[in-house]
Amino acid sequence: MNKRRIVKEVLLWIIALLLTLVCLRSGLQKVTGNVFWIRDFHRWGYSDSFRVIVGIAELLSAVLLLVPRFAAYGAGLFSVVMLGAIYTHATHHESVRLPFNILLLVMAITVTIVRRPAFSSSQGHP
Repeated sequence: MNKRRIVKEVLLWIIALLLTLVCLRSGLQKVTGNVFWIRDFHRWGYSDSFRVIVGIAELLSAVLLLVPRFAAYGAGLFSVVMLGAIYTHATHHESVRLPFNILLLVMAITVTIVRRPAFSSSQGHP
């Protein structure tokens, strides 16, 4: 493995681990009914069951991000969650929360692209 590839792999792991920590913290708080998240989801007009579903999606993302073979799926799932968060904060005039959500989205998209499963030549792709 050449030096450039090692650096790329280390950076990718750092990004994936940071995303994993965010997913774990946020997902656990949503699933366990943290008062902050209950209040916000209610204020945004979302149900308690939707809060739990989002939390489960984040926890699943965290697990998948730790397995390179499945990291693209975890990052892709988390990207969907972040798109929802960005939409929610933008439509509820919470622009102060947007930069962090956008940063997380960019990080998740990066992992999704770099870890995406390669198409095999048997599928008609060179």
